[in-house]
Amino acid sequence: MVRTTSPFLERLAAGPLLCDGAMGTELYARGISYDRCFEQLNLTNPELIKSIHLEYISAGAQIIETNTFGANRYRLIEHGLEHTVSKINRAGAKIAREVRDLSETPIFLAGNIGPLGHPLSPLGGISAQEAREAFLEQAEALLQTGVDLFLLETFSDLTEMQEALSVIRNLTDLPIVALMTFGEDGTVASGEDAQLVAQQLRASGADVVGANCALGPASMFDVVVTMSGSQIEPLTIAVQPNAGLPKRVGNRFMYGATPDYFAASAQRFLESGVRLIGGCCGTTAQHIAAMKKVLVEYAPELPHQEATMIEHVRERVRVRETSDETAAHLPPTQLARLLQQRKFVISVEMSPPRSVKFTRFLQNARTIQESGADFINITDNAMARVRMNNIAAARLIQQHIGIETIVHFTPRDRNLMALQSDVIGAHATDIRNMLIITGDPPMHGDFPNATGIWDVDSIGLIAILNKLNQGLDARGRKLAVKSAFCIGCAANPTATDIEIDIERLQQKIEQGAQYIMTQPVFDTDTLLAYIERYNQRYGKLPIPLLAGIQPLHSYQQAEKFHQEVPGLVIPDGIRTRLREAGEAGSQLGIALAREMIDAIAPLVQGVYLMPIDRFELASELVAYIRERVLMQQSAQDGEPDRIEIDAAQ
Repeated sequence: MVRTTSPFLERLAAGPLLCDGAMGTELYARGISYDRCFEQLNLTNPELIKSIHLEYISAGAQIIETNTFGANRYRLIEHGLEHTVSKINRAGAKIAREVRDLSETPIFLAGNIGPLGHPLSPLGGISAQEAREAFLEQAEALLQTGVDLFLLETFSDLTEMQEALSVIRNLTDLPIVALMTFGEDGTVASGEDAQLVAQQLRASGADVVGANCALGPASMFDVVVTMSGSQIEPLTIAVQPNAGLPKRVGNRFMYGATPDYFAASAQRFLESGVRLIGGCCGTTAQHIAAMKKVLVEYAPELPHQEATMIEHVRERVRVRETSDETAAHLPPTQLARLLQQRKFVISVEMSPPRSVKFTRFLQNARTIQESGADFINITDNAMARVRMNNIAAARLIQQHIGIETIVHFTPRDRNLMALQSDVIGAHATDIRNMLIITGDPPMHGDFPNATGIWDVDSIGLIAILNKLNQGLDARGRKLAVKSAFCIGCAANPTATDIEIDIERLQQKIEQGAQYIMTQPVFDTDTLLAYIERYNQRYGKLPIPLLAGIQPLHSYQQAEKFHQEVPGLVIPDGIRTRLREAGEAGSQLGIALAREMIDAIAPLVQGVYLMPIDRFELASELVAYIRERVLMQQSAQDGEPDRIEIDAAQ
């Protein structure tokens, strides 16, 4: 087959690469016994395999081997799985591809193939033709699913390795790494020494040759020196030693070679010309991480270039990362920080524009920012009326105005796939404050024949976001990194059935809600009664509460809200006062809002103003709050316009 240029070989020519470590060792450490079929886990527990791949990538591995070492018909027959060869191999390659996509790391995927597990004739019952058929079946499945190279390892019979090489080289021009297992005497089980093995592997089509398994780093060093010592044409050498020889401790096999020892050995291998290093039995992510440090020091320009490429992408979307052992963590949002510090916050609601034009929308956002508000809430097709996507609208505000947003998010318009897709996209563009709401039924909006979806309700959607914050998707599958959403939920102190609303509020808190924003409240007693009933049933409210304030401007508006909008209850006394005010209803509405703010400010951690596009009213109220409520200077940080909330409240 005509060879073509390979990104893997080009990268390897530029400098050494780091492969991953043992899969079996990690599975055994997680409670999978050695008598199990490790490769079947690709089908029965793909998340476990994925998590191990991700740990190796986090440790610095640049090549990930598919969990398909023993996924050939002869090894699988021992578990009654001989008819699942293609299925298991395809699943193994698919998992590895998903891991690469999740990690956003420029790694290579190696289709891993091991020996058949039974001798070839004349010593055994497998003919050369049968061996070729078995290798072809496995290689085709891996190739169809998509790998960057093939890695053949732990072969001890040179003839069997040559059969495998012949099959794969006739099938594809992808690079092949061929590793054989040597004894302490420097020969393979079929009798050939390291020099002859290297010559034959190269002649049979291998691009990279070397040794793995059986030996620790010290003994393997002698093997690779022999391999490369007297070749006319320089060879590309790979090594993947065991972590020493195993010893039995109770019911477990333990390997003694430490990560530090592997790091020192890696330095020695690199200086001898080895271009690909990794680990075999007994090695873990800690061993790989130790070797990664050596590679960075040995060829600092190569790992640095890869890291810089990723960092440039992250910078373009304003992602700020630090890392721990398992995931990248973003700093908390401004909202999360202020709530955690028990500071009083002010947010103002805006609806996105109805068309693609957004100039006026941004002007109004600028007005809100200049008034002194901390945040802007962006509704999600409120009242089931179609507007610009609120994630896009929030991004426009944060990009052009520079004030942090809180995005309302409903499962009404999105199925379970779209929900996750949209919130992940929001996070990627630094929209991380979410207020999860059920959403108004479509029958009340612009398109009454549209179908509401609601695959999950607001409680279920909060649970999904909480899982993302734990590094899991909705099915509990591990993701490459944890998200950092600040998750809000809604409460309705004027609900028809208060007990049900309080019960649902508790469920939202249990599923991971971090703050509460109420529906509009128009009298203090209603809000106090709601909080008191919660406290009696579940104990002290454990997360911050921001009270919804909606300034009214006329008796007609108050009557409409009270009579026609589900969930809004405006007391008779307030509606009477507005009716009596007549044309002065707007001024009275502002006065009523001020009264409500004065009364509830000591009881809540913020207010959420809903001016219904009358942003001059919002600005007036924000200024009032700044003047009358937030006069006290914070004792902790000296901010002149904030007060701390009494922890006893």
